[in-house]
Amino acid sequence: MKKILKSFTLWFVILAVFEIYMHQIGQDSKSIVLIYLNPLLRMISRSDVASAFMNSGMKVSSRTIIGYTSIYWYIGSVLTFIIYGLILDGFRYLLRRIRNSTKQA
Repeated sequence: MKKILKSFTLWFVILAVFEIYMHQIGQDSKSIVLIYLNPLLRMISRSDVASAFMNSGMKVSSRTIIGYTSIYWYIGSVLTFIIYGLILDGFRYLLRRIRNSTKQA
């Protein structure tokens, strides 16, 4: 349990859920935090084909300027935060392995 609480992935997922909640209640009415501060989602939003796909999902009402957001943007946000967390956890794992191997040598 202690190991899970120290993982970047868990905290990034919690951050993504909090970000979605803030978007739902209208604190991110222009989707700046949800989409434009996330590099992968920003690239998707600038691509015509990918953006059309992301906007094609079930519409979730929110207090944004448009009044709704596709569920795919929320799923994409959680998935990208999981990816970022796994990358950071991987770096931490590699650094620990390197540190442990230098101590033994």
